[in-house]
Amino acid sequence: VKALWESHCHPHRLHHQNPGLVSHLSATCPCLMLGFLLRRCGVYGLYFHNDEQRFVLSISVERDRHESDENNQNEPKQEEQSSGWSTGWFSSFFSGRVDPFTRGGICTQSLLAVLKANAQKGWRSLDFNSLLRQIGNLLNRQRESAGVILKGSSRLDTRTLGTVWTETAEVRRALLVGLCYPATNAAAKLPELHGSWNDVTDMQDWLQSENLFSASEIRTLTDQPGNEGNGRVSREQILQGLRWLLLGDGSGEARLLFHFSGHGDGLKLCPSEESDLPISDGELSEMINEFLPANATLTCIFDCCDGTKMLDGLLKHPIAFGTTQNLY
Repeated sequence: VKALWESHCHPHRLHHQNPGLVSHLSATCPCLMLGFLLRRCGVYGLYFHNDEQRFVLSISVERDRHESDENNQNEPKQEEQSSGWSTGWFSSFFSGRVDPFTRGGICTQSLLAVLKANAQKGWRSLDFNSLLRQIGNLLNRQRESAGVILKGSSRLDTRTLGTVWTETAEVRRALLVGLCYPATNAAAKLPELHGSWNDVTDMQDWLQSENLFSASEIRTLTDQPGNEGNGRVSREQILQGLRWLLLGDGSGEARLLFHFSGHGDGLKLCPSEESDLPISDGELSEMINEFLPANATLTCIFDCCDGTKMLDGLLKHPIAFGTTQNLY
């Protein structure tokens, strides 16, 4: 282990790239550090595939890169009239309502729109192929050029939302991150967004209204002025939130949710401050692989650029809907 550490994973470089993860691995258990090193050096990979005791679901929607750029993946679109809303099963729900895409990110708002539209007949009975089609049909009706990707650590075709978001879970935790990178924050040099705070508010309201999580079981991180951190959310704050979310002893059934609405860049989640290192896909996958307890289900919602490719190395069972082109 010492040879691998010194020749392939220099401690200063590794700690600079993953300070929270490395310190926690070191303090928690030498076996975890050994697994971390072996995966880092390519000796073996993640072993989450078809894990029968744990399940991870990823939900993401991403605009076609040919039609949009990084700046508006999470931007509310300008409200417009669309004849698509006048027909189909969505019309009764959206009659007299504001187009959801004028409020926040395309992933969060389209997912919530479909869940709310299914309230009467019960969203828990929705299978994942139906969820995929309904989000895709909504995007088509709104003339959105985007793709929808659902991925699971095991096959999704035998599951419903109700079997993943179970009512019997003894442990329930949700981490909601919404970053707008406001121009008033001098350290935030990323383009400002205008819908991520709404995404967190809307997601929290829906989760509590459906009794999926109580207020005490939800942690939110936003870079709104006046919030903790003086309108900034650091990399370490997000990592601390993820450790709170994932760590458990496996003693009871757990339902966990991670929602990120903000900037993504090359399979990385960007904190508020550009000087902070982003959280990489590999780092997030490693934390889930090592820390997610037995008898737990984790749902990850990525409302950011490259969100459709997050956790590819961990989740080997994707289903996709491309409104103009299939992203897979």
